[in-house]
Amino acid sequence: MKRHRSAGARKIAPAALVLFSLIILGWAGLRANAAWNFFAAQSITERMHEADAFTQAGIVDAQSYLDRALSGFPNNPDYLDLAGHLQELRANQAGVVGSEREALLESAAANYRASLIQRPRWPYGWARLLAVKDQLGQIDAEFKTAMNRAAQTGPWEPRVQLQIIRSGMRYWDRLSRPERELLREKTADGLKMRPREVFQLARRFSRPDLVCLDGVDQPQIERWCTGVMPGWNS
Repeated sequence: MKRHRSAGARKIAPAALVLFSLIILGWAGLRANAAWNFFAAQSITERMHEADAFTQAGIVDAQSYLDRALSGFPNNPDYLDLAGHLQELRANQAGVVGSEREALLESAAANYRASLIQRPRWPYGWARLLAVKDQLGQIDAEFKTAMNRAAQTGPWEPRVQLQIIRSGMRYWDRLSRPERELLREKTADGLKMRPREVFQLARRFSRPDLVCLDGVDQPQIERWCTGVMPGWNS
């Protein structure tokens, strides 16, 4: 009887190994397929950014690939982050207004939140969430959290800096003291790395007090400061 059992066990063991191998191969295949679809969606999105032309057809095409990736792996932070970005691009298409635009931005925010749960130290996720809150005009606790977390996780990332500066300058009057101090710090940092872009934001939002600083070595900024704040560097 023991001989029969051991022979049966020897037959079952290879079958179990084959089944396990098939499961692993199937899982790997699903991951590879999802990754291929994600990279296709990402490539289309990057090409739109390079051309600075966000067409409806391009967004739909990218979304179709991304949907296939998300269908297998709905909690992947990269996939969720791109989903939020595509919804944000749709929200900013010509003719998208009112409740439709608001719904798309809210959906983008939800995807950014879900991505950040999986990857809380990703500065661009916080910067994108901040941008959506900015567009929605929701200057609440989450706006301030996104602003602070973007600064903490990406202190020297130029695009992160510019988003903090843009949103902070736009809503200066609604910021509390800690966020105003943070904005002053990030503006000073930004002037060292991206002086032209920071200067343009200061002019757009009429915030000479944030860029007319001692030690600014930019002739264009100095001339503007002299015109709007006589005696600023005396």
